[in-house]
Amino acid sequence: MKKVFLLAMTALAMTFASCGNKTTPSATGADSTQDTAVDTTSAVLEQATQQATDSLTSALSTQLTTKDTKTLTTTLAKLQVKYADLVKTGKLDEAKAYASQVQAFINEHATEIKNVAAGNTTIASLVEGIKNLPTSATATAQEAAAAVKSDVQTLATTAADKAVTDVKAATVDKANEAVNKANDAVNNAKKEAEAKANEKVNNAKKKANDAVNKAANKANDAVNKAADKAIKGLGL
Repeated sequence: MKKVFLLAMTALAMTFASCGNKTTPSATGADSTQDTAVDTTSAVLEQATQQATDSLTSALSTQLTTKDTKTLTTTLAKLQVKYADLVKTGKLDEAKAYASQVQAFINEHATEIKNVAAGNTTIASLVEGIKNLPTSATATAQEAAAAVKSDVQTLATTAADKAVTDVKAATVDKANEAVNKANDAVNNAKKEAEAKANEKVNNAKKKANDAVNKAANKANDAVNKAADKAIKGLGL
């Protein structure tokens, strides 16, 4: 009986030991089977990227208020170009977080954009392009880079180049205007100096001629007086 009791206790102890050695799936193991996509809308951007984002969205907001479709097109293109630049420099996660912020802004102002861009296919295409920028954690760099079309880059570059050209042209025009004014001032000064010099020369000539004429008149008077005196002396 005692032997049976010991055997039963041994079996019971082995049962508890077996239960205690069982492992439970860790949180890490469970997560590894889930989708790796993460929410990037709340990700913190680098300071330079955040400043660029704020600057572009602020400009976009102003352009929506003023209904300036020309500059609105440029800004929408620049928003995509910034995304492409981040991807190109190897900052894929930064690009995704940036795109999430921009998309949130676009969604928030969807009605305003629709009203301003009514009938404008270029703006509609740019907005759609922004909405389609890859932001999921599974998106590859190749997919992100391919999301920004070359014509978007052209739109932004052309606008930027035109702005620089306009500034340069305005600067050159102002410089030329200043040079022309300086040349006119020099020419006017020369003419004025020449006029004054000629006036002085003419005045000097006149004075000299007057002096000569006066001397000649005096000489003639003296000759005439001497002749008259000589005639009288002869009794004529």
